[in-house]
Amino acid sequence: MKRSGHSPDRLAVSKACAALAPRRIGRKAAMLATLFVAASAGALACASTAFAQSTQDIETLVFVRHGEKPDEGLGQLNCKGLNRALALPAVIAAKYGKPDAIYAPDPGQQKDDRGQHYYYVRPLATVEPTAIQFGLPIQTPFGYAQTDALEKALLDPALRGRTLLVGWEHREIETLARKIVAEHGGQASDVPKWKSADFDSIYVVRIDWSGATPRARFSHDREGLDGRSDDCPCAALPATQ
Repeated sequence: MKRSGHSPDRLAVSKACAALAPRRIGRKAAMLATLFVAASAGALACASTAFAQSTQDIETLVFVRHGEKPDEGLGQLNCKGLNRALALPAVIAAKYGKPDAIYAPDPGQQKDDRGQHYYYVRPLATVEPTAIQFGLPIQTPFGYAQTDALEKALLDPALRGRTLLVGWEHREIETLARKIVAEHGGQASDVPKWKSADFDSIYVVRIDWSGATPRARFSHDREGLDGRSDDCPCAALPATQ
């Protein structure tokens, strides 16, 4: 007499296998997921470390021109230039974060301004609100034409990873930026001519200190502050008698 169906032993084994199959798949999936997460975490950690190391090796030089000036020169800003200076801290913060140091020419040295000699305070007045906003002193050890000494100070290897804001005269910025780029593996022609009517440009030079010799890279940015008011942001002066 033939027995129909599966034997009790085979049925038991089939049920046991059916019960175990999902668990095995689940365990394998869990193991794969764990390995994937671990690998991803490791990759992210390596990427974060590499990024941290790369940013620690990059020095950022942010060059801004002084604000608009009066027709007479006077070594001074006009009201539009003052309004630009007051708006500059927010631009610097948004684009580059808090500077580690701020530089401007020595205001104790005179400059020929429209045929007259005046104490040259325009660049200092332009970056002063930014220094106040961030609670920083302004470094003014060099006259506006002493850019060789300024370059030496800016390219101190101890400043790797730092962001330095430099407020200066536009022709001197152009010359200095070209010199730094050309001396550190770039092309001086990468730095465009700074037009006399342009008060809005930002010249940025990034120095990569990670290699045996530092490498410089130039980029051209803008403040976006053209069109400031021609009126000074102070209380109206009393009418003259």
